[in-house]
Amino acid sequence: MTTGRRHLTLPNLDAQHEVFKLRLGASYKTPFIQSPKRVLDLGCGTGIWSREFAATHPSARVLGVDLSPPAERSIHSETPSNCTFIKVNFEDDWEFAHGEESFDFIYARMLMAGVRNWPRLFQQCYEHLSPGGYLEVFEGLFEMRAEDGSGPDDSPGIRWFALGAKYLTDNGMKWDRARDLLGQLRDAGFNIVEDMPKKMKLYPDTADPEADRERISTQYLNDMNDIVKNMTDKVCQDASSTLTPEEGRLLAEDATRDLTENCERRGYHTTL
Repeated sequence: MTTGRRHLTLPNLDAQHEVFKLRLGASYKTPFIQSPKRVLDLGCGTGIWSREFAATHPSARVLGVDLSPPAERSIHSETPSNCTFIKVNFEDDWEFAHGEESFDFIYARMLMAGVRNWPRLFQQCYEHLSPGGYLEVFEGLFEMRAEDGSGPDDSPGIRWFALGAKYLTDNGMKWDRARDLLGQLRDAGFNIVEDMPKKMKLYPDTADPEADRERISTQYLNDMNDIVKNMTDKVCQDASSTLTPEEGRLLAEDATRDLTENCERRGYHTTL
């Protein structure tokens, strides 16, 4: 989730990348007919996806853009010669793409809290894609759910995420944006190749590779608890908040305990 993503430490971003890759079976799902020549990674974060794609597609030129690109974060990781990073606010006009070849593949993952105008972003993606090019968007819902039907009244974890979602909405970030994306992509001119919802469990999932099952679920649970820890002060300080800082601290403690101790019994999961 982008909101969580922006509050996680850098090593966790790379671990999160591994979780998504293992649970999806690959770092991207686009069914290329030919290997793309020019690739854009929107909101590249630490640059791990850009680097991996460049390493496995040596004939492609990969550009990662972010408000804080990897070079500024002193990430000590070898970058392939066909991969570059630049500082860009991709919600502005794409001056970095003017006068350049179109992109064959644009990748966007977990940008929810970093994008305020999705229709314009999709329009710019469409305008800068080559004929037959692909845009892959990987977004999620800022919503904790339980298989046993638990709700905010009996689950501190679900209650906290409901308050977090309200905070996002009150600050112009639509927490359920993923539900709107298909229509907005069509409006921009895209044909939908595949819509692939994925239930992300906070406990071991039998659909995950057996050897990595425990590690995947532990990392994702830690990511969710990091979101609670890092957003609670913002939620409580918001003008519309009904919680005092002390009430927020206690709820956050209850929420992380609930998500950790009851994740499998209650069947906690998010949806991507």
